[in-house]
Amino acid sequence: MPTWEEVKKAELGQSFDIGELKHCCKAVYGGVSWPGKRPGFAVVVAMNHAPSSDTHEICLLAESESMSLREVVRQCGVLDFKYEPKTWIGDGKYGAATRFIDEINENRRERKQRIFSPYEPFELLEMKPLYPYILDEIKRLLAQDRRQLFLPGDSKIPNYLSEIEPGEIAELELGAYPAIEALAFAVVELERHARYRPPRPQRYRRPMSAMA
Repeated sequence: MPTWEEVKKAELGQSFDIGELKHCCKAVYGGVSWPGKRPGFAVVVAMNHAPSSDTHEICLLAESESMSLREVVRQCGVLDFKYEPKTWIGDGKYGAATRFIDEINENRRERKQRIFSPYEPFELLEMKPLYPYILDEIKRLLAQDRRQLFLPGDSKIPNYLSEIEPGEIAELELGAYPAIEALAFAVVELERHARYRPPRPQRYRRPMSAMA
């Protein structure tokens, strides 16, 4: 069974036994952003088990990109089958994409396979401007002094990050850099998942009148 350090240092796109991967990681999420000015992008990321929410680490397991919307959806299906993310994060109401997603799911239902259905990150998609927030979050996690996000050396995402000029950040809209958006969707939701603490069940206490 792989350790977290082995998963974190794995090659981009490396295959794992699904059961062992899920046992090793706290969660595995997928993120997708449809083609815009640049190719659409899909990622799969994993988070480690940690004693407290502020010490979790996240690593990029796989990525894929294409200017073809149909191909991005197809690649999501491939990554979904390969890594079985707990959920996918993306614009689930993007009309053109939903048609291709329906095609994939029709075939999956016939084969009794899991359904691919991106969950919409409402808070992020409604945020205006979007990029000042998602870039700050990614850069915070990549900070050398307290690094929590690990990207394989052959990932294309760092190159996209380096293309953005500080003066244009506030003007960038959804679709400007799908690679950055897909990563941000997955990472932000993973962090929220890590912070969530389900309420502890209340012990039943007999009323005082019943104890008399």
